[in-house]
Amino acid sequence: MTLGDWLLRARARLTAAGIQSPKLEAELLAAHVLLESREWVLIHPEAEFNELAGAVLLARRETQEPLAYILGKREFYGRTFRVDPSVLIPRQETEHVVETALEILATTQNPKILDIGTGSGCIAITLQLEKPDATLFASDISIPALQTARENAELLGADVQFRRSDLLDGWDTETFDLIVSNPPYIDETEEIAHEVRGFEPSNALFTTENGTFLYRKLAAESIGRTRLGLVLEIGYQQGETVQKIFQSAGWETHLIHDLSGNPRVVVATPGSKMPK
Repeated sequence: MTLGDWLLRARARLTAAGIQSPKLEAELLAAHVLLESREWVLIHPEAEFNELAGAVLLARRETQEPLAYILGKREFYGRTFRVDPSVLIPRQETEHVVETALEILATTQNPKILDIGTGSGCIAITLQLEKPDATLFASDISIPALQTARENAELLGADVQFRRSDLLDGWDTETFDLIVSNPPYIDETEEIAHEVRGFEPSNALFTTENGTFLYRKLAAESIGRTRLGLVLEIGYQQGETVQKIFQSAGWETHLIHDLSGNPRVVVATPGSKMPK
């Protein structure tokens, strides 16, 4: 079978399966099978294609398994990260956490940063590479996730120190210039796409108290542990709620919006009324 013929068939099957970008995904699957770039695939429709190898990947995608897990990688902040079902797939929205942290740290030399719930390591690794004078620490409660993060750090040449920890429990009384996190913030009862609920790690997605449980813990546990504050990703409907949680604990807060105008990041800084 030629590559061009397979692409037509794959596109039709992905369309029938409800995949939103069937042409693009068919091309990416083909590139993965051929170990070539998508650009190469587009200009070589006459090439011979291994139909069986393509069928295996296509069948996985038809079940709604995320493309990133099938390909084993995802782009984040211009770099390629290895991903597998042990970690949340990096998303473009999370880049706002990185951008906000870099803005806050612009005039700070040799900052000490902690990334809580690091997953693939995309936040911590990106911050270390974008700000080489920073000392990066990253934690996760999941041992498999930490292994994936360590592999990403090694592949990308980032100096990040990883540790297994539930929030700040594993850090004794250490303090940091900045704490960053993309914590689980989806309520356990919320209806979300099967592509997410059925495949991505539940401990990286779901929590209790309408998705606010970990924000409440961070608001309390981080007091006295960070000089500049916290940069936290939130759900697009959680801005006011998360701000109130931190304000009630004595923090000052402000919101960062994404490109669609939705609240995406809460910045919490030590307030004058914060307990000593």
